[in-house]
Amino acid sequence: MIPHAPILAIVLPLFAAFLMPVVGILARRRGIKRAREWFAIAAVLVELVIVVSMLPVVWGEQILVYQLGGWQPPWGINLAIDGLNLFVAVIVAGISALVVIYSFVCMERDTGLDQYYTLLFLILAGMMGVALTGDIFNLYVFFEIMCISSYALVAFRRKWQSIEASIKYLIVSSLGTSFILLGIALLYGMVGSLNIAHLAQKLPLEPTSAIIVPLALFVTGFGIKIAMVPLHMWQPDAYQAAPSAVAALFSGATATIGIYAMVRVVYTLFGAFAIGIMLAALGLVTMVLGALMALTQRDLKRLLAYSCISQIGYVLLGIGLGTVLGVQGGLFHLFNNAIYKTMLFMIAGAIIYRVGTSNMDRLGGLWKNMPVTAMLFGVGALAISGVPPFNGFASKWTIYVAGIEAGQPVFTIIALIMSALTLAYFLKALNSIFLGQRPTHLKNVKETPLFMLFPIVLLAALCVIFGVLPQLGIDIVRPAQEALMNSGGYISAVLGGA
Repeated sequence: MIPHAPILAIVLPLFAAFLMPVVGILARRRGIKRAREWFAIAAVLVELVIVVSMLPVVWGEQILVYQLGGWQPPWGINLAIDGLNLFVAVIVAGISALVVIYSFVCMERDTGLDQYYTLLFLILAGMMGVALTGDIFNLYVFFEIMCISSYALVAFRRKWQSIEASIKYLIVSSLGTSFILLGIALLYGMVGSLNIAHLAQKLPLEPTSAIIVPLALFVTGFGIKIAMVPLHMWQPDAYQAAPSAVAALFSGATATIGIYAMVRVVYTLFGAFAIGIMLAALGLVTMVLGALMALTQRDLKRLLAYSCISQIGYVLLGIGLGTVLGVQGGLFHLFNNAIYKTMLFMIAGAIIYRVGTSNMDRLGGLWKNMPVTAMLFGVGALAISGVPPFNGFASKWTIYVAGIEAGQPVFTIIALIMSALTLAYFLKALNSIFLGQRPTHLKNVKETPLFMLFPIVLLAALCVIFGVLPQLGIDIVRPAQEALMNSGGYISAVLGGA
């Protein structure tokens, strides 16, 4: 493991964010083209190496506790890394690296790219802070760093649609922030500590009103952040208005972080597997409404946004079942969703880059101009719909079986129907964009640039690999599942057996 890797994973993107304008200014003065972009790619690849270097230690069933200032927990601030949050950190670092590479060409026509990359790295720093911190107040602080940067990136192009979506996102997300902060204040008033492990040790196990109120506040607050129905109203507008690279980052990385934060608080802090059936029910509602709304969309990015909501429902359903197989399936689907959802938003960005619109009514016949992109979209569509032999089938099948084993066959039936509905609206999108009659103004459209195709092809390959070899995906997820279901081990490691 790289020395001081836990803190470096947070500090590196922060430094990169503040250095980005300096690099941009120096490069312009000296006439060096693309120095800013190459610096961003180098920084995010180093970040990925730092995070991956922690895998051998944590997968060796050791929980890393990094004490800042030498203070022994629960005093001071510490970073606590187990199988669950390292699993999330690897997803975030990997998706961020691909998004930065994708931005090299995707964002080349925009101005203000110093600010764009600064905000991108601030989001990465915030996500890493949320994933790795062992302190609930710092989890809130880093979540806000991530969210505030996200508001700015949604409005990055300063169009009326993007500014309106950003303000809506800001207002609704601020409400979620208030719930989370109030929940933290109530817990601090009860225990007098902000350390997650210490809170989990001291909070009473009985479902008293003193526990139920902050738990409800956290579920509502994080439910807003992850766009869980009926708290989803901000997401479609934000994802549609944001630059495609940003939407890809939101769907693959920030959504993953939001679910992690909810799961960490609900299960590790409260040990609340008893309310899992409620989360599973909310997951079903989220899954159904997201799929039905996606079916009616005529804009590709808006369709993908509602599809994101629906896929979050599968994750909540699996984890909410509370069984070993259910948690494995939910986390495996979280992993797979980050892969194919990022890829699909990147494909939407490639279409916009070449054609200038994501309105499916103005597209058609693009397979003649963009055959590779069409094939990759087909892979993503089949993967997200749960069609074998792609990765979405492997994780959805695990959730189906888990639902039956948990005595909830109705949940499995509804999930199967929603998978069929997902296939229906993606086939509609495939037909509208790549098949059918090609409009005259699209005859000279070119294939996606190679620098944009690289991350898309890599993600498509992962869809196939984890579909053909599902056990490989389960092996990756298992340390996260074991960590989630063994909060006692986390508490003992952080508090040193206290």
